[in-house]
Amino acid sequence: MNQSVDVDTHARFRAMQEIVLDKSFVDGSPAAHVRKLCGTHHALMTEELFFELITTGHEKRRRAFCKFPDTPNPISLIPNVGELLRFEKEAGAPCAPNLRRHRIQESFQFNPRLREGTFEFEGSYAEELKSFRREIEASTRGFIERCFLVHEFFPELRGIKISDLGSALANARRSIATDQSRVKGVYRQLTAEHPNERAPDAEVIGVDWAWFRWVQVQLIATLRIFVRYQGRMPSAINDGFWIAAEHTMLDSYYVLFGTLCGALASRDVEIQEDFTLLRPDGLLLR
Repeated sequence: MNQSVDVDTHARFRAMQEIVLDKSFVDGSPAAHVRKLCGTHHALMTEELFFELITTGHEKRRRAFCKFPDTPNPISLIPNVGELLRFEKEAGAPCAPNLRRHRIQESFQFNPRLREGTFEFEGSYAEELKSFRREIEASTRGFIERCFLVHEFFPELRGIKISDLGSALANARRSIATDQSRVKGVYRQLTAEHPNERAPDAEVIGVDWAWFRWVQVQLIATLRIFVRYQGRMPSAINDGFWIAAEHTMLDSYYVLFGTLCGALASRDVEIQEDFTLLRPDGLLLR
């Protein structure tokens, strides 16, 4: 059963060593709660979260980074999803459990200018930001392509009446959460389109693999887009659709990392719903 608790009772679950933080938790929680969590758990900051935080406005960035302990190693920095997929492909083994072994640096401290609100993107920082934005753009484009193929992954949604959409979507989400063979079937479809990637064999992967969780959360996320447009995808990709797709995709990454380590700190209702669906045995910190 999923354990959903507030910040003040999280010390009871100290045995849960790792926990992923998302942007909604950092933005919406008091500094004392964020620091307490970093002190009682192995708090994980994904590369996606780090770049989301540093690319926001000066004041929002300052407030966010002031919430973390001003000490060496205030949190564990975890590589992006692509790096974990690459690790599994090369190692032939799952990246979970113990995501901390993949942390980016053994010892680090946040640039003090992030806390002061004076940080500027210059030199290597500017180049890293450009690279990150290119990766997010490419990932968003691929996610949108999968959104338009949702009927191939969920044939039961073809030609469905609006009145039946809610129950059909609930059943589809439930099947993705509980039927590993269905997830692996989609995995075979997607990897067959890119044979040069040499992705792990479908028979090998499981819930401890980032490859498995990546497919699972992508499917859950495409269903969110599908229901948002009530089964009628737009005829053209406008700015509004792109922004919605990018936001949904980035949220799915928090769910992915949370499912891998079994614990997630989030104040976002949709992220909470997806994590609870995929890890009913996990720890959800609100």
